[in-house]
Amino acid sequence: MRLKHIKLVGFKSFVDPTKVPFPDQMTCVVGPNGCGKSNVIDAVRWVLGESSAKNLRGDAMSDVIFNGSSARKPVSQASVELVFDNSSGRIQGEYAAFNEISVKRLVTRDGQSNYFLNGSRCRRRDITDLFLGTGLGPRSYAIIEQGMISRLIESRPQELRVFIEEAAGISKYKERRKETENRMLHTRENLERLSDVREELGQQLEKLERQAAAAIRYKELKASERKFKGELQALRWLKLDNQRQQLQTQYAEQQTELERWQAQQSGDERGAIELKEQAEEARDRVELSQEQMFSVGNEITRIEQTLKHQQELKEQRSQRQQQLNEEIDQLNEQLADDRLQREQLEEQQLMLEPQLEQVEEQMESVAEQSQQANEKWRQWQQQQRQQQQQQRDVEKQQQQAQLKLQQLKQSQQYALQQVEQFHSQQQELQQQEQALSVDENEQALVELKRQLEQEETRYQHSKQQLQALQQGFKEQQQQHRQNQQQQDKAQAQLTAIEQLLEGKQNNDSRSEKWLQQNYPDSLKVRELLQAESGWEMAVEQLAYDWLDAVVLEQTPEELKAVSGVKLVWPVSGQEPENWSLASKVKGPLRYWAPLQQCLAIEQDADAKQQLQQSNASFAVSKTGNWYWQDGFIAARVDEDNSVLHLQTQRQNLLEQLQVLASRLSESETQLEQTQTQVEQAQEQLEQVNEQVQQTRNEQGKVEERLQWNLQQAEQIQQQLMSLRDKQQEQRLHAENAAEQQQQIEMQLEEYELLLEQTEQVDEDYGEQLESTVRAEDEQLQQLRSQQQQMTMQQQNLQAQAAQLQKLLQRSEQRYQQLRQERSEQQTNETDENQSALDDQLTELLDKRGEVSEQLQEQRQQLSRLEHDLQQITQGQSAIQVKISQAKEAMQSTEIEQAKLQERSQAVLETLAETGLTLKNILEELSSDADEKQWQQELESIQNKIKRLGAINLAAIDEAEAQRERKQYLDQQVDDLSSALDTLEAAIRKIDKETRHRFKTTFDAINHDLQILFPKVFGGGSATLELTDDDLLETGVTIMARPPGKKNSTIHLLSGGEKALTALSLVFAIFRLNPAPFCLLDEVDAPLDDANVGRFCRLVSEMSESVQFIYISHNKVAMEMATHLAGVTMQEAGVSRLVAVDVEQAVAMTDAG
Repeated sequence: MRLKHIKLVGFKSFVDPTKVPFPDQMTCVVGPNGCGKSNVIDAVRWVLGESSAKNLRGDAMSDVIFNGSSARKPVSQASVELVFDNSSGRIQGEYAAFNEISVKRLVTRDGQSNYFLNGSRCRRRDITDLFLGTGLGPRSYAIIEQGMISRLIESRPQELRVFIEEAAGISKYKERRKETENRMLHTRENLERLSDVREELGQQLEKLERQAAAAIRYKELKASERKFKGELQALRWLKLDNQRQQLQTQYAEQQTELERWQAQQSGDERGAIELKEQAEEARDRVELSQEQMFSVGNEITRIEQTLKHQQELKEQRSQRQQQLNEEIDQLNEQLADDRLQREQLEEQQLMLEPQLEQVEEQMESVAEQSQQANEKWRQWQQQQRQQQQQQRDVEKQQQQAQLKLQQLKQSQQYALQQVEQFHSQQQELQQQEQALSVDENEQALVELKRQLEQEETRYQHSKQQLQALQQGFKEQQQQHRQNQQQQDKAQAQLTAIEQLLEGKQNNDSRSEKWLQQNYPDSLKVRELLQAESGWEMAVEQLAYDWLDAVVLEQTPEELKAVSGVKLVWPVSGQEPENWSLASKVKGPLRYWAPLQQCLAIEQDADAKQQLQQSNASFAVSKTGNWYWQDGFIAARVDEDNSVLHLQTQRQNLLEQLQVLASRLSESETQLEQTQTQVEQAQEQLEQVNEQVQQTRNEQGKVEERLQWNLQQAEQIQQQLMSLRDKQQEQRLHAENAAEQQQQIEMQLEEYELLLEQTEQVDEDYGEQLESTVRAEDEQLQQLRSQQQQMTMQQQNLQAQAAQLQKLLQRSEQRYQQLRQERSEQQTNETDENQSALDDQLTELLDKRGEVSEQLQEQRQQLSRLEHDLQQITQGQSAIQVKISQAKEAMQSTEIEQAKLQERSQAVLETLAETGLTLKNILEELSSDADEKQWQQELESIQNKIKRLGAINLAAIDEAEAQRERKQYLDQQVDDLSSALDTLEAAIRKIDKETRHRFKTTFDAINHDLQILFPKVFGGGSATLELTDDDLLETGVTIMARPPGKKNSTIHLLSGGEKALTALSLVFAIFRLNPAPFCLLDEVDAPLDDANVGRFCRLVSEMSESVQFIYISHNKVAMEMATHLAGVTMQEAGVSRLVAVDVEQAVAMTDAG
């Protein structure tokens, strides 16, 4: 058997699924400090069942789960699986046939730890049992970790003995011996209990045999009593049946008379119904007329009020109508003037447009002619340069003057337009200033401040209300916790009482099984027996032996049952007498014969006297003492052990739990309601707070808007002042342009005179050209001047038309508003025409008179109908008296019949209690049977039964059951005694085998230790010694003497010597009972190079029979391994594996 590999997932630093293979006999796990090498050893120990977190280098078992790193989150579970090669069959038992065995353990952060064996879930003990005797275990000698060497060599003798036991394979015997001792202890306890039960059972059996003889005589007398009771009840039933038949005949005669009076009453009722219907119709008509009367009166009142109100409105409208007419007339005149002026402007524009087009056409023609004349003129100028140069200068000056004149005209026109535009802007700014509504914003700001004060008051009130609700919620929570504690306390008491009641139930599984099969729905006496307060002891004393009996609803047809079964059938009959114990019982068991026959006594001192004075054969006192004429039985139960008292306590606790549950439900409801109120109050507080903030924000906005309005008003005033200045400036600019225009026109006249004075060389041609050019230029200039004037005139007309159109629109809007208001005034006046209302009022007054007369007539008709109906009702009263008398007589007869029926039913119920039927009794009853004689015979039999005293009817069955139970207990005692002898023999055999194996193993390990110690140390000696002569309890110590030393104890050795001594002991154990594998965690750390070499040679030698997996930082130890498994931690906190086959690597190196 060998370890094939380990699978780790989420275990400590191995967060990723990692498989650690062990293909060879010697595997060395290497890596830097802190990379997680020792986690491999911890994983093996953990899977083998280690339960101490300290031994796994942690504080809690959850520490084995990867707890996260700087780059990774924690995981929720960890699992480790060991896979073993069992081809050699080292593991025996049910898993011997498996060549491969898998052992897995999985733990989650919620504390659940599960074990799996070959994929099937198992217990931790199953894993421990699997490896018992193999040397494997969570703390066996096969796993030697850091620091274990020193603990092993310095362990106490009893701790060192455990390693010898494991090597001897007697650990499983030790576990079995412990289990056997526990079984023996339980067996002896069972024998003691059975002895007590057998002694008590013998006493009960003697008592039951005496009671069984009395019970047989009692049954014979009860059979005779039942026969006479049945016949006596049958005689009484015959007598009652005759009386019932006579009453039936009398009832039939009374019913005939009642039907005659009822027929007469029905005729009168039909007439009364017709009159009632007519009266109802008359009432409806009266009510309808009254409603019409009220409606007409209300309408008259409304019209009178309307007329009064209309007169007031009429005066107001008349004044307003006059104002509207005057304002409309003024607007009409103004609109007519504006429309006439607009038409004139439109006509002027229409007349100006064709003239402007004609001038533009003439300008084009003249310009073309002027161009031709100028061309001729330029040709002539070439001939006459001097004159032309002068003429050109004059023309240039003339053109400049004309251009400047034109610019001045345009500047003047622009200045006039700017003046008009500034005037419009001034009006718009004045309107904006009026629209700023600074006064409204100031008023709104005052209102917001008042609203903010109110909302802050609401906020404080809501805050106080919330604090009060929170305080109430805390108080309700405290009360709820108190109720919960009371409920838990009551529930604990109820559980304790139910356990006590369960312990007092019959545990005979055989009888219980029979009852479940035959009477599955029946209840037991203990479940139905309800005694009055204070009488529980007395009732339970009488029913003590019958508490586990099953209560049947009726007498069974056939009596058959197994041993130990008790049945009762308290058939209902006569109510119990006040003196009987049954009167202290509620429910169906109050008809049970033993309770009805038992006298209930308040005080024990009066028991004998009351029993002698009564007809009862026995009595039970309130304290539970049982008396009869010649005997006494003390109470068998006390108040603490009373079943009925416990049941009463249980019922009280159940009722208390119901009340507490109701209180808890109410308190939970109140808590939910209060919590809802708190949440609502919080929401309300938040809403009020939001409203306060909103109002504050609105106040800020209004203040900002008011400030902005003030700034805007100031800016508008500044703009108005600037516009006035610009308007004045443009007017001055227009006047200056007009003056400059006059000056330029004068200069142009001078230029023209200057041109006239210049003569040409060719006077005729020059004059002709000059005349032509002048004429063309003058005409072109005139046309241009005319075009500019017409264009300016057209622009002026358009501006005047646009301004006039705006004025017309405003006037027309105002005119339409006035007309609409006047139309509404006229419409209202029309709708509320006074004459129409006067006519309507007259009609309503006439109608009210007609309705009043109609109402009077209808009231008189209703009075006549009610008088007729009263006459019929008085006649019916006499008939009703007759009917009532007849019904009373019939009711009396029915009562008598019911009484007879009840008495007959009571007789039949009493008869049913005897278990007999009326039919069978009447068939067998003799004709001369007399009720009095039968009563005397019955009393004689009952006296004989009373003289028998208290009878235990179940004594016969109970005696037989107790005999069978005693035989069963005797058999159990014999079996337990035999089992105890067997266990003691097994203990002796185990002890003998343990001594032998321990001594053999101890000697063998001691021999091997004496051989290995000199080999490891290069000399010296070491032995094992026992601390006691008892091989079952003795401890083991080590005596070691390295070469050249005479140490008397192991504790005086150095660290390296201790390590070598411990390794010598471990390897000595391995040579005797080699474990499947051996795990060594840096055991060579305290050794020097020489000792490491010896250690490596010893490991290499033993690896032929043992698989070694060791962790080392020593190069010599690394070289010894045939397989290297490197553990790295390249990622912080996460371990990874790098495996190297040394032999394969050497082969590859040699090949290279």
